[in-house]
Amino acid sequence: MREIILTLHILAAMIWVGGMLFMVIVLSPYVRKLPNSVELFQKVGKRFSIVGTFIGLPILFITGIGNMHSLGVSFSDLYNRTSQYASLLHDKIHLFILTFLIAILHDIYFGPRANKSETHRKITRVLGVINLFIGLVIVYMAAKLRFGG
Repeated sequence: MREIILTLHILAAMIWVGGMLFMVIVLSPYVRKLPNSVELFQKVGKRFSIVGTFIGLPILFITGIGNMHSLGVSFSDLYNRTSQYASLLHDKIHLFILTFLIAILHDIYFGPRANKSETHRKITRVLGVINLFIGLVIVYMAAKLRFGG
């Protein structure tokens, strides 16, 4: 069972971080050249928001707790930072919470308003880049945890 939970966790992380990388590396350079770029970004962003933010991130949260349980790490271990592993996992969870909050702000507030003002468009872009950076840091932390913290 723990292999299934870990597989779902990795797949959800791939969707979340991979989707953001796709948007920055592939979609953005192409769409920016089009006359209706803001509209296209909003349509793709809305779709990614459903899959990445509202499905992927909750799956990451649930499977993350499952992974923690299967490894014998308790919430008390995290809170008290009883080991290097628990300390790193504690930090990873806090970054996950931050990325979730930024995603909600990006997807629900700023993204839908990006076509109304340049300020909203810039804030949306900055929040997306910050979230991508945090996502990459979380992936690094996950790799480090895999090797013992």
